[in-house]
Amino acid sequence: MTESRFDPTRAKPRPCINGAAVTTSRIPAIPAMEPGLTDTHTIEKSEKKRRRIFYGWYIVAASVAANTIFSAAYFQGFGVLIIPIERTFGWDRWVLSAAMSLRQLESGIVSPAVGFLLDRFSARKLIFWSAVISAVGFIGLGSINGIVGFFLFFVVISLGASGVSHGVTWPVIISRWFRRNRGLATGLAVTGPIFGSPIVILNAQIEEAYGWRVLLTGYGILILGGVTLLSMLVRDRPEPYGLRPDGDPPEEGASTERPTGSSPGRPDTGLTLRAVLRTKEFWLFTSYLAGTFTVNSAFQVHMIPYFQEDIGLTAAWAAVVVSMVFIISGIGRIGGGYLLDKMDYRLVLAVVAAMMGFSLFYLQMVDVRTVSGTLPFALMFGVSFGCLVPMRGAVGSTMFGTRAIGKVLGLLQGAPVAAGVIGPLAMGVIFDMKGNYSIGIWGLIIISALMVPLSLAMASPAELARRIEQRQ
Repeated sequence: MTESRFDPTRAKPRPCINGAAVTTSRIPAIPAMEPGLTDTHTIEKSEKKRRRIFYGWYIVAASVAANTIFSAAYFQGFGVLIIPIERTFGWDRWVLSAAMSLRQLESGIVSPAVGFLLDRFSARKLIFWSAVISAVGFIGLGSINGIVGFFLFFVVISLGASGVSHGVTWPVIISRWFRRNRGLATGLAVTGPIFGSPIVILNAQIEEAYGWRVLLTGYGILILGGVTLLSMLVRDRPEPYGLRPDGDPPEEGASTERPTGSSPGRPDTGLTLRAVLRTKEFWLFTSYLAGTFTVNSAFQVHMIPYFQEDIGLTAAWAAVVVSMVFIISGIGRIGGGYLLDKMDYRLVLAVVAAMMGFSLFYLQMVDVRTVSGTLPFALMFGVSFGCLVPMRGAVGSTMFGTRAIGKVLGLLQGAPVAAGVIGPLAMGVIFDMKGNYSIGIWGLIIISALMVPLSLAMASPAELARRIEQRQ
């Protein structure tokens, strides 16, 4: 009898079970794996896939970088230039206060339009061209010779900033890329001013050494080169790229083909704009944002002049206080966003309004004369102001879903910002009449107190969730 020999070239590999591969010359049929058995190769592949950074976080990073630049150049950094520009042209304080109010008014008008555009067109193109417009405005503002040019180029900057800032554009994008972690992601995405505010100190030093014209022109060039490049990272939604919000795996059988045309398929759920406008929560939340924006914009615009002229700090030390406020605001931006994911949003809103009022009350009641004396104010105002920033996107999405989120956030941004126009202008007029800001600050304290009961009158998260489900 001929002895059979094992021929390894004819052996078939046995499937890998628990990491052990077995080969034999005669392999019996192997049934499908039992539920308890593990395919190590499959697990390793899935673990590698899970370890990949979700692309939504790259969009969050792009938001941080873009808003760092705009914070340093415009939203916070421009306060350093108020007094130097005043002295150059001999203008009264109301002139620059009017420009700041005009910025608020323009943002209130443009923001709803930005929201509507985001629901129909590419966010990447919107951010790119908005950055170009702002860059032209900065370079033009650096070359003005009178009040007409000042207002003209200030309006141009504001127009572009409305499309780039984290007021509407970035929260809309983030709300589409995240669900479970929407508050946290939005809070992180709006931390740009934390990194931009220390640059305000550098702004003051550059202005003293080279003048405000050089500073504005330099920022125009930086925006033209930097923010336009950042816009290239933006993607509108995860689904066309085979992804789901928060990095969850695609649903089985879901198509990963990229849709064509200007209106890609949308899996967004929630209320239509018409339904949103019929809810009391929309109007209550809009009123809340209007009140807190009035307080915030009025004091922020005049923060550096207040600490210089009412408190007696130098321009550099006043800029340090502003930087502290915005660095501390990171606690509110990230922490507030996280809390909005984890607890009743009404309680968060009430605490934010109360804390903002107490911060201003502290300045009125305590004789503050040093930077260290401003620390309690910086802590309370910074945290409360920081919480307001991710609030629109996180709370707006919770209240109404994401079906019409661009339009909704545009209106939530536009109406309160337009209402906040009166704050900076009124503070400037009060200063010109009285020579200080005391009366204006007492008014801001009263507005903050009124926002507490307003926030508690809104519907519970459970009721809001039921409303969205009923609309599906």
